[in-house]
Amino acid sequence: MNSARFSRDSAPFRGDRGIKADRYRTYLLVAAIVMTVWGIVGFFDAGRFGRGGYVYSPTYVVEGIERGGAADQAGLREGDRVIMVGGIPVEDLPLYSRWPRGFAPRPGDAFPLEVERLGETLAVEIVYEPPTRSNATLRLGVAIIGLSFMGSGLWALFSVGTRYALLLTWIGLAAGAATFGKGPYLGTWDGLAMHIQFLATILWSLLMLRFFITFPWPKRIAENRVVTGIMYGACLLFVPVLALELLLHPKLYHSFGGPGALLIVTFSLLAVMALVHTLTTTRRDRLKESGMGLITLGILVAVLPNLLSMLSGMLLPDLELPGSSYLPLLIVAIPIAMAMAVRRHPRRVE
Repeated sequence: MNSARFSRDSAPFRGDRGIKADRYRTYLLVAAIVMTVWGIVGFFDAGRFGRGGYVYSPTYVVEGIERGGAADQAGLREGDRVIMVGGIPVEDLPLYSRWPRGFAPRPGDAFPLEVERLGETLAVEIVYEPPTRSNATLRLGVAIIGLSFMGSGLWALFSVGTRYALLLTWIGLAAGAATFGKGPYLGTWDGLAMHIQFLATILWSLLMLRFFITFPWPKRIAENRVVTGIMYGACLLFVPVLALELLLHPKLYHSFGGPGALLIVTFSLLAVMALVHTLTTTRRDRLKESGMGLITLGILVAVLPNLLSMLSGMLLPDLELPGSSYLPLLIVAIPIAMAMAVRRHPRRVE
């Protein structure tokens, strides 16, 4: 790869209409601020609602019970069919994912259900529990990861303003929408927020793939319009599909989670393959020069401790390593390393 090509790919980003990068910076910064505020409101709002510890199907059949949770203690069982919620027949209610906000139980609320079990009608009263500390910690950890991607992208964009910095900023916005962009509970509109979050997760994985097939220089596959069209087309296909699910809700409820998850896994694996290809086909000095060495180090910092913790949990299930529950936070090393590489990249080739 010659230096002229390398330098051209690092040129400051210009839009199709000649719009300068600083104009994009303003829009993207505002979007990031709005998304952050929305996520913070949602984080604290989630703590106001109780945990029932059970899951319905679209036909109001109980599919899962949290062991030791409120529903388990109340005597609810898997296979029970709920026929009345809070004195209202389920036929007069939307699916539980679209319950009105005022209908959602708070911690300590007693929630009466009538269920059908083996031909008998039973009354069950569930006293909703407050969110667990582990649940709040998990949500906070996921939010920190999303914020790290957003912050790293903006840091790179405001520092160097290259096309790679812009791509990293879009990755950050998609990560933010996927991790904490759902915001507060929206009642009957909550299902729409969940669908947008799901699409953002697919887009996040797609943009990560796009980054690794173009950085530190575009591979041949990245310049193939057919391949690019297939990649983005597969992602955009979920827009009308999920819109159809919303219109026909709940008939197609949860029908497209599997294909969406498969797409996310596929994009992620292809991104890893692109990274490995770059590492195995590039000289060490060029890897250091381009910033790929920084990215590799960030990935190792993020992955290796979690992998070791997972293996120790499988081999020694009774052994709990101190601080192991916080190891997933090391994922923040990946976006930080990517931003450092993007900032280093143009300065090395000027």
